[in-house]
Amino acid sequence: MPSPTLTPEDLATIRVVTDPQVSDDGTIRAAVVHAPAPARGESPRSEIRVARGDEAARPVTSGPGVDLTPRISPTGRRLAFASDRERPGLWRLYAVPLDDTGASAEPRKFAALPGVVEDIAWAEDESTLLVCTADDGSDTGNARGGTRFVPADEEEAPWTVRRPATGWRRLYRVDLASGAAVQVSPDGLTVWEFGWAGHGPVAAVVSADPGESGWYDAELAVMDIESRTARTVHTPTYQLQSPVVSEDARTLAFIEAPQSDRALLAGDIVVLDLETGSIVRPRHEADVSRLRWTRDGRLFWVGVASVETACGFLRRDADAWRVDECWRGRATLGRAYQVRADCSRGGGTIVAVRQGHDQPPELQELKVPAADRPDTEPSAAGWRPLTEVNAALAGRAPARETVHRWKAVDGTEIHGLLLLPTDRTASALPLVVVAHGGPTNAVTSIYAQGAHRGDALLLAQAGCAVLLPNPRGSIGRGREFMAANIGDLGGGDLADLEAGVASLVATGLVDPGRVGITGLSYGGFMSAWAAVRSEVFAASVPISGLMNWLSFHNTSNVGRFDEIFLDGDPYDPAGPYLDRSPVMYVRECRTPTLLLHGDLDLACPLGQAQEFYQGLAAAGCETELVAYKGAGHGMSEREHVIDVSRRIIGWFTRHLNLDTTH
Repeated sequence: MPSPTLTPEDLATIRVVTDPQVSDDGTIRAAVVHAPAPARGESPRSEIRVARGDEAARPVTSGPGVDLTPRISPTGRRLAFASDRERPGLWRLYAVPLDDTGASAEPRKFAALPGVVEDIAWAEDESTLLVCTADDGSDTGNARGGTRFVPADEEEAPWTVRRPATGWRRLYRVDLASGAAVQVSPDGLTVWEFGWAGHGPVAAVVSADPGESGWYDAELAVMDIESRTARTVHTPTYQLQSPVVSEDARTLAFIEAPQSDRALLAGDIVVLDLETGSIVRPRHEADVSRLRWTRDGRLFWVGVASVETACGFLRRDADAWRVDECWRGRATLGRAYQVRADCSRGGGTIVAVRQGHDQPPELQELKVPAADRPDTEPSAAGWRPLTEVNAALAGRAPARETVHRWKAVDGTEIHGLLLLPTDRTASALPLVVVAHGGPTNAVTSIYAQGAHRGDALLLAQAGCAVLLPNPRGSIGRGREFMAANIGDLGGGDLADLEAGVASLVATGLVDPGRVGITGLSYGGFMSAWAAVRSEVFAASVPISGLMNWLSFHNTSNVGRFDEIFLDGDPYDPAGPYLDRSPVMYVRECRTPTLLLHGDLDLACPLGQAQEFYQGLAAAGCETELVAYKGAGHGMSEREHVIDVSRRIIGWFTRHLNLDTTH
């Protein structure tokens, strides 16, 4: 049996698996398998793997570059996808035939289509594709690294020019026979996301502002792609995601909820009747992140419920909608903050990337009962793996995981995950709190993806208890809970973290003098805020965080986010922008603070860390700033990932007096 011991180098070998897809009949399943973190100077790589029948998934694309967004045609004869094989960072449209042997052919590029491909949908007769593209030069969004799709001419120029109202996202129809591409979305609207049944109208999340901030005020529109017109059918209170059109093109469904980051939304399901305009919000225990209609009018969903993930169907029962849950568990369907799954149009096959703290990510499938037997339990075999790309890491988890619940100061119950070392007595342990990003996200059980979640396992291995909390503002507990920190960032949510620490100290599990905190993005803010505003924490490691809300508003690419979540005027000297900025409180800070940040981060620019570092240094507080060259919102190069892990472990070893001799 392999040793459970893990190293930062081990975690850098993880092959991330994304974008699970299943054919209409459920017999073909696909996903993107990413190569391990690339070494400095090397480009990232990935391949698309396809499984047929009972066979394991095999590569159908290969070569240089990153292949993304696999979309299986209705008959299963073709696969469309995006690839940056010709120029790194600029994804173009390709298609490849799928034959019964699984053999791969040379992909065909559709050179007439401009822009960076972000999503693809097949027409039901397979004659055309609808493709959503971002203009070269657009921002990628935080979920894709918080950088830009840098065009070739800009990369080679001695300067960079920025102008407002540029970088549109457009919808094109691509003819399979000729390769011709025609824009079908109206000018003056950016298309963030779309849904299509393969015929009829298109549902799209759109805004008149093409910048990243425009997404926060987007509306739901129905597009006629023949006339290139759009009409607004829903103006939301919060944000939108996952619009889908029913098979008969009469009903739309989508998700609406508060959300701090594009592509990470989870919340309420909304069903809109296009003929009557009536809206129904089916009651649901989970906060849902993705939807898909089946042929028989059921609505497949996947989402987060507290620290668990779940999936199932909504079906109309007389005048109401009934929830049929197919699966729920602590394992995560998807990756950190992005819970995803796909379902065949017949509803019999669900595919997802499944993982847990002791289970590296793999593509898996779940067979479910026929629609006329909805109360039947899913297949006794449960989830079946279709890949084994991370088999070398399976079983190597030097920690045990439990669910931890505690009461906040106002009596609200807070949930989280707790990792404990397997080789230590659970008494008077040092503790590290890992604050999640967002803030509108949630901790669920994952193995180790990204530059800081893997460090939870390494910290447990070093003898720490690790608390992964879901304070107010997190998803998985309904809209009221996820909106509870709007207008109170760093208030009730920090108090929830402090109460979680106190609950562990009260049991004797944790030594109150050896408590640290770390986190990325909003978790970086929470780590810095805790360093200057809390007496609980003895050391802090903010990663890619924000330290000054006013300068963040004017330098970040998501300035609309802070207006909504701080619920204030950036230019009001007496408002929350200065009051809730960690940099305003550095003079009295004595908490040793290590700052880790990417120098190309557009979401939380490097200046955020520089402001905080210089303030701490001037105040005589022990601090260091490490800026990672070429990194965006989070670190992904092999050397970066390893270095981040080593610095985090080293900082807490020194300041929490970890015993790493076991």
